[in-house]
Amino acid sequence: MNLLFLLTLFSLFASAAEFGPSLEGEVVPIEADGAEQGEGSDTGAVGCSDQYLESGVQLPDLPLFFTRGNAESEYGSAEMIDAIVAATRHMRWLMPEASPVTIGDISHERGGFQSGHVSHRGGVDADIGIYSTGAKQNPRGFDTLSSNFDVVANWALISAFLDTGNVDFILLDRAHIARLRGYTTKAGLLTEAEAEEIFPSEPHPWDRTGIVRHAPNHDNHMHVRVLCSDGSHAGR
Repeated sequence: MNLLFLLTLFSLFASAAEFGPSLEGEVVPIEADGAEQGEGSDTGAVGCSDQYLESGVQLPDLPLFFTRGNAESEYGSAEMIDAIVAATRHMRWLMPEASPVTIGDISHERGGFQSGHVSHRGGVDADIGIYSTGAKQNPRGFDTLSSNFDVVANWALISAFLDTGNVDFILLDRAHIARLRGYTTKAGLLTEAEAEEIFPSEPHPWDRTGIVRHAPNHDNHMHVRVLCSDGSHAGR
């Protein structure tokens, strides 16, 4: 057995190790219309609409990470689906004891009007469940939370979404925002300046400052809007 043969054999084993699965339950490519999910992220398109959806991607079936909602309204932009998968996958790694995240409405396959919503028309908006005490979520829908708001788990989930780099803003009830701001600053996770940038101190429904903003009727879920593929704001 000569040296050249040994080097060739070692190279083959190294290549197999590099491209083999690294984790049990590793996320497989998400396909939509025969293309890998996320392929639309680099199409050269400029901007996106918050009124209609082109090349929508269906939310995949990943029950370890999240519970899917209505099959007719689980289509989003590539950036939205990427953000949901990445954030919920991170939560599974960070807090394996936590419930899978409950996903509500995103958009119809081609976008457009959706009953019960002012937005959710262009695949850039999604309703995301929030955790009650013990990092629990109801797989059948959203539960109104007050004192049983799990501030640790919910900050972890919001942080996971922010880390994707795709988030434009998040809508949430002002009481939950105050709890999150108090927790992150007291625990030393954010400075006061960082907290002010993420959680505005005086949130109002019309206020566009901050990332996590108050909106009425968002005490049982959060509303996540993502940026377009070029980093611009949908509809603006």
